[in-house]
Amino acid sequence: MNEETIQVQENASQPVQEEIIPEKKNKKGFVILAIVLLFIFLAVIGAIIGVKWWQRKQYGPEAFDECMEELFRDEISLNTINLHYTLAYPENYGITDYEVSLGTYSLEEFESGYEEMEALLEEIERFDRDNLSKEQQLTYDIVVDYLETELAAEDFILYSEILGPTTGYQAQLPVLLAEYTFRREQDIEDYLELAASVDEIAEQIIEFEKEKSEEGLFMSDYAADAIIEQCEDFIEDPEENYMIEVFNDKIEAFEGLSKKEKEAYCKRNQEIITTDIVAGYEILIEGLEELKGTGTNDLGICHYENGKEYYEYLVRSTTGSNKSIKTLENETEKFLKDYMVKLQTAYLDNPEILDQLTEYEFEALEPEEILDNLEEQIKEDFPKAPKVNYTVKYVHTSMEEKMSPAFYLTPPVDDFEGNTIYINKKYTEGDSAGTMNLYTTLAHEGYPGHLYQNVYTSSCDLPLVRNLFSTTGYSEGWATYVEHEYGYVFAGMEEDLADLYAGNQATSLALSAYLDMKIHYDGWDRDEVFAYLENFGVADKEASDEMFDYIVEEPANYMGYFIGYLEMLNLREEAQKRLKDDFDAKDYHDFILRIGPAPFYIIEDYMKDWMKE
Repeated sequence: MNEETIQVQENASQPVQEEIIPEKKNKKGFVILAIVLLFIFLAVIGAIIGVKWWQRKQYGPEAFDECMEELFRDEISLNTINLHYTLAYPENYGITDYEVSLGTYSLEEFESGYEEMEALLEEIERFDRDNLSKEQQLTYDIVVDYLETELAAEDFILYSEILGPTTGYQAQLPVLLAEYTFRREQDIEDYLELAASVDEIAEQIIEFEKEKSEEGLFMSDYAADAIIEQCEDFIEDPEENYMIEVFNDKIEAFEGLSKKEKEAYCKRNQEIITTDIVAGYEILIEGLEELKGTGTNDLGICHYENGKEYYEYLVRSTTGSNKSIKTLENETEKFLKDYMVKLQTAYLDNPEILDQLTEYEFEALEPEEILDNLEEQIKEDFPKAPKVNYTVKYVHTSMEEKMSPAFYLTPPVDDFEGNTIYINKKYTEGDSAGTMNLYTTLAHEGYPGHLYQNVYTSSCDLPLVRNLFSTTGYSEGWATYVEHEYGYVFAGMEEDLADLYAGNQATSLALSAYLDMKIHYDGWDRDEVFAYLENFGVADKEASDEMFDYIVEEPANYMGYFIGYLEMLNLREEAQKRLKDDFDAKDYHDFILRIGPAPFYIIEDYMKDWMKE
């Protein structure tokens, strides 16, 4: 049911795009995706499995808070990964007895989840919204909207995908397990039990994939091949798997264990990784190999029966926008045209502008220097957030080919002082160096992007149940907004050049989102995509096909980023238009962050009250 998930892209499954600058075709990496925690498939269909409800005698404000607290405790306890990454100390919230589990991934459980959702929605609608406080009304609106959105996808369970080259379960699991924090010895035991169950989960996933295959909904062969290759790479040398090294380092630093106890834990972990985890990935490999060739569609979702309806749900769920696909297409197309006009105008005024854009070099700084610099620069336009620690780590060499250039791991809401940002050296060193601007990337992942956003919102003490209902469009829209609207100026660019440079980056993102809609909703094939890209100076058919493959494999992924960014811009423009001289960027950002993750149409309603106040 949790909306957020680790999202990763780039590498072979993520095409490198041409710049949207006429006659300038420097290849570079695309938008950076943030890692946000929690698992994938419950987010896709919003299943609330095993939640217990009873008839209440009262439905006042106090009972509403009790209902939300019960919902949070019941739901968060169903998946230990979710629990661990959401709460550092669950016992402080009445969660002391939970089954260690990676969740359940069977069609039957997902189907029963919809029954639970319907019961939950009926229960919540018993409350009189008008009798709730303003904060409770916001929670009410978000929960009801989320349930209604997810229930609209009840007939599309088998359309969703657990596996995927970048956002799939098999790609996310190693990072989540490797970063599993050991605060107490019970955490170590929980981790080992979770790791030992990977083979069981793999069996469930393959059974689900067989159900998809029987309905003609199995993935394309090229997607299966990408996942198989990823799994093979991960288990190629089990004894040298990076998860062993990471675990050993954490155990060595763990206080309170004897040398003998530490050695025993390290031995158990190595055995589990080389047996259970390897077996799990072998199950995935063998299962996908067996199912290859059973897919019926190598194109977009709309080529499935009722595929358009599923894509409409997927876009709304991912972006937090309730606009129609056609409206989003029109707005995205307008964004593309407006930027090209802006670029042409700038070129007429200054014919050297294209050279300035393509040849600009950012100052080479260490990641920690950049983050310190950003943290200082945001003070003028962004409210002060609590001072926290952060660690910059590098993606293990065995995962560089399959991981994004950078990502952020969100900490638990009750212990957000320790934050982690990962950087992939594949994009900063060697042949690929220069495909990623580290400064603006860290503006996206760090300050004033995900790290700052998460810390500030967590410090606002939102109701815990809000952690179950998050929107990619909000979180990625914010990070993309601050990256493009502030990151390039913070990096030292002159304002006019920064505006064009950021616009170019945003246009690349807009182009991907536009193609996402054209492929999955309007049915474009490879040739149509390439013909369209040629208008933007892309002459490489192979690069076009790689982009096509990625969009087919990861439907609506780009949408959360660009549409979220576009909606963030729309909200700010509306506030500036209404408030005029009374608009204050710091106050506006405070409002957006305090309201927290929510669909944009809900935020817009509450912004009207904020502007009046």
